[in-house]
Amino acid sequence: MDPVGTIALAIFLFAVVGSIRGWIPQRVLPIQTALLLAAVIITVAGLAFGEKIRFGEFVTATSLHPITATIAGFIFAGALKSAGGFDAATDMLKKIMRTPLGAPFAVMLLVNIPTVFAMPCGRIWVAPLLPVAMMIGYELAREKNDRLLPSMVVFGLIVNAAASCGPSLIGGIGTLGEGMGRYPAGSFSNPQSIAIVVITVAVMALIKYVFKIAVDPVGLQTPSDNAPGVPEHGYFSFILFVAVLAVTVVVNPPIPLQTILVILTVIVMIVARLSFNDLMQGIMLHPLTAMISGFIVAGALSAFGGFAVLLQILEYIARNTPLGYMGVALILIYLPVIFPMPCGRILAVSLIPAALMYGERLAEVTGHPELQSVMLIAFILSGAASCGPSPLGGIGCIGEGNLQLRGFVSGKPQALGILLGAPVAALMVSFMGLSASLFSFGFTAVSLTLCTICGILTNVLLGYRAYHPGGILGGAAIGILMVIF
Repeated sequence: MDPVGTIALAIFLFAVVGSIRGWIPQRVLPIQTALLLAAVIITVAGLAFGEKIRFGEFVTATSLHPITATIAGFIFAGALKSAGGFDAATDMLKKIMRTPLGAPFAVMLLVNIPTVFAMPCGRIWVAPLLPVAMMIGYELAREKNDRLLPSMVVFGLIVNAAASCGPSLIGGIGTLGEGMGRYPAGSFSNPQSIAIVVITVAVMALIKYVFKIAVDPVGLQTPSDNAPGVPEHGYFSFILFVAVLAVTVVVNPPIPLQTILVILTVIVMIVARLSFNDLMQGIMLHPLTAMISGFIVAGALSAFGGFAVLLQILEYIARNTPLGYMGVALILIYLPVIFPMPCGRILAVSLIPAALMYGERLAEVTGHPELQSVMLIAFILSGAASCGPSPLGGIGCIGEGNLQLRGFVSGKPQALGILLGAPVAALMVSFMGLSASLFSFGFTAVSLTLCTICGILTNVLLGYRAYHPGGILGGAAIGILMVIF
């Protein structure tokens, strides 16, 4: 094996494992900084061994182009947040809760909204929707005398939001995989979205029947329902976002997505009279820095042979251990869940090249060319969702803090839910292939069927009869929306 590549891979793994194990204190050196420092050390080590690299080659290996779409997505999300667009969606959910379809319909919509209207980072949706999830959870806990319901609703929302950056069309992790693997734009979205609904219900069921994460609603105050009214431009901003997203998916205009998002940002700022400071306050920098650090360390690994060495190691394990090629593929797919980072982009972006390379090798060995896309989409979904169960400031920490839980008890049900749900996306791609078209009959039928089943299960999990129309209609609605958006 190449000594420079071996050193580069060892430095990267130390930065990742050291952060997870606490060897590298996050208060002193956050994971983003640790990865940037790792990239610098890798570069210095490579030069010390006499390797020659040009700056242009390093940038090419870093694959900077997909970052522009993600940055545009975060900027627009910041404008939408500052204009009250997410608050408008929250207000709509509260009104739905009071309809005859009741809690099952509202919960089905609530926990799946982050994936239906997927943002480049799930944290964008968690902030406005978490108070609603707690309100519904507490009301159900008192009505059904079940202290598990607040945790089920909250962490159903959180794992859905965490995973939603995978299928997001506006700079999601899936778009990065499509670009690097040269797959059709938007072809990774439907399988991931449908699988996330399964992950969400699986996490809720695991909390109810296995881990039993109880919350005492008596000692906690339900978030106030008397929040200030949503401004009219909040509804306008949210409706504009939904309309433009739908038109973009249906029409597929020749205008780059970045341009569309910038135009939308300007329109929202004008209508809501937002200043530049308002816009900046709405932008979430944490996932952006995580993605950029992941790209940079991936560029360093690629430039100095780290991925080539990793592929050789995986090949050796596959050939000389009982795991075989499929066992090694599973380990690589679930690596982000084994080492969960505070942002799924860190490991996902860093290792997408490795997943592509090993997926290609797996396809060669088995004679099934579709296995590269199967492995890549499962890896991306696993990586996207992994920030939910991450103890290093993942989205799950937000839910635990609000529910006053201790010991990060939500990590295991979320991780197991991801392990159960990722194969759903893989199976869909394996049997149905990839499709970037809007009305794919196969994906539409699967989405409608699986989501309706998940709606029926939601009825049961919330303590209602399986045939309650709220869960059934909510599941069917989500199934249709997943395919459209």
